Amino acid sequence: MTESIKQIPLKTVFQSAYIYMRRHAMPIRLFIGINFVFLAAFRFIAGGFSNPWSMLWLLGYYMFWCAFFRYRFERRPYLTARVVFGSMIPSTKIFFITFAAAFLLVILPYLPLLMGFTDKYLAFFEKYMLVLQNVDADFLNVCIFTFVLLLISPFIICRPFFAWMASLQDMEAFMSKAFEKTRGNYGRFVQLMMLLNVPCVAVFELDKLLGCRGWFTVGFYAIFFVYFNLVFAELDDFFYPEKTYKTIYPKNS
Repeated sequence: MTESIKQIPLKTVFQSAYIYMRRHAMPIRLFIGINFVFLAAFRFIAGGFSNPWSMLWLLGYYMFWCAFFRYRFERRPYLTARVVFGSMIPSTKIFFITFAAAFLLVILPYLPLLMGFTDKYLAFFEKYMLVLQNVDADFLNVCIFTFVLLLISPFIICRPFFAWMASLQDMEAFMSKAFEKTRGNYGRFVQLMMLLNVPCVAVFELDKLLGCRGWFTVGFYAIFFVYFNLVFAELDDFFYPEKTYKTIYPKNS
């Protein structure tokens, strides 16, 4: 029998995440502090992700979020090798889906040219490139990329995220199940990601305006990333009110 469609109550989800932060103030402050250390440390890695040492940072940061979600869902022990490596299957799928989507966004303007549409489209493409030369190209590209990413985020970020959280809770991590559970919420997911993205853009621009050299953004992200993930944890509880754990990995009290 097909389950009824559940519409995301956005206001309730945001409020519940905030209430959870207040009720668990001490451990949340600890997670925020550790998150700040990770984000600040990354700024000192020369070359960012092009530096091989960033892979160690990435592994540590990944383990941090694994422990965070295990704590949020009360699944002990909070961090084990089994949890980390077991959750890498859905997380790897998310990475490749996101990478593929980003790659398509990059080559999308060139596809009509490759398909032989070289007359009217070529004139349009030349005008588009001319616009980029006469405005703040970085800002325009970010706006275009962000807008398109918001439209496809329900498919490449939101729903796959549920499969990853399921793996961290010792549940069956099937993306098909996540898509089935959350069907009928495309518009709500777009609204959710838009509302969560607006503060990030505002803080990034404010950081540049104040000349904080990225440190104001780091401080904000240290708090906001925790809240962001709590929002998705609340969504997980909403769509999976009754959770079935694998018997081979029983929940510890």
